Amino acid sequence: MAQFEDHQGDALDISREIARKLIVLGIDWADSRAMREIAHEALRYSADHNNELAERPSRAKLELFGLIGLMLRTMEEGADRGSHIHGSDVWKAMAKALWEEKGQG
Repeated sequence: MAQFEDHQGDALDISREIARKLIVLGIDWADSRAMREIAHEALRYSADHNNELAERPSRAKLELFGLIGLMLRTMEEGADRGSHIHGSDVWKAMAKALWEEKGQG
């Protein structure tokens, strides 16, 4: 049934949810420093391992981290099927921050 999936539509829905989580967390997606900080935290967090964070992330952060993973998976599945999936400007800001933080590690 994978041929009936709407990866582009899903990506836009996930982008909207990421934007909502950023609002809840008080993070302005146009603030590159704040985006890098949350990206850094997202990359360091692991639900399966002892993480290095000083405290357990809030529910909103955990949901944001999950949405980031879901977006990456959605884009990967689209690419596997030959589709180039685009997110919103909010996602592009998040992806840029993740890429920059990943490069620092």
